[in-house]
Amino acid sequence: PGMQVMGSGTASSADREVSVVSKVFPNILSSALCSITAPCSVLNGIKQLNPNEHAAILYWGEYKGTMTDPGLYYLNPCGLQMWKISTKTQTLQLKDIKVLDARGNPVVISGVVTFAGTSAKKATIDVDHPWPGSGGGGKESFLELQAAAVLKRVASRFPYEAPEGKPSLQSEGGNISSELRQLLQEKVAITGACIHSFDLVDLSYAPEIAQVMLVRQQAEALVDARRVIVSAAVDMTKDAVGSLRSSGEPMDEQTCKQVTTNLLTVICSGAAATPTVTMNS
Repeated sequence: PGMQVMGSGTASSADREVSVVSKVFPNILSSALCSITAPCSVLNGIKQLNPNEHAAILYWGEYKGTMTDPGLYYLNPCGLQMWKISTKTQTLQLKDIKVLDARGNPVVISGVVTFAGTSAKKATIDVDHPWPGSGGGGKESFLELQAAAVLKRVASRFPYEAPEGKPSLQSEGGNISSELRQLLQEKVAITGACIHSFDLVDLSYAPEIAQVMLVRQQAEALVDARRVIVSAAVDMTKDAVGSLRSSGEPMDEQTCKQVTTNLLTVICSGAAATPTVTMNS
């Protein structure tokens, strides 16, 4: 099931609050060691939790709860592990992800994911390296890999471009972003991340076919322009011939054809027309 969207400062339902007793007397072994090593253990047990931080508390490897309220605390230091996460809103940039669109053309897409951590338990115990900046020794995080997979899955269902009125990567940016956010939230719910948005910021053909596609686009634009010119030329010729006939000028069929041919040639020509005058001897 998908994780419920929560504010960045709200703990996930998977986390439980650490009780006062658990902080000072988590178990018999920690309590005994603390009493033996006092007062040194008292100083070592003072811990600080900053704003926009959550901390999972473990004693001897056993999860005891999560601290969510900033402040200064005393925790029994014997056997203590305190694993913190940031709940600040963060961004993840996916740069130049290559995807095959619905027509099999390779396209390059870049996106930005906006997210925030909500569960210290999930991010530190349930998942290894949940998002960038959470450790992991330089390897890609769980969030990065899932975001790239979701982006490829959704983008592959749409063509790069399509006729007007049909969906494409160029025209469906808002709907695609909404679907990307929803699918990614389902994938990373196990990490405790709350996905706020998943936006496409750049879209282009892959370099290996970019030049070919540019030539095709130029050819299509030229054809469309010529279609408009020819349609306008026909209308202008009809109006001109109709005006000549309505003015009372005598025009036989041969003259009408010649006027029509000359007008269409002049209007549709890509070069300037050179007028000629026929001299009858």
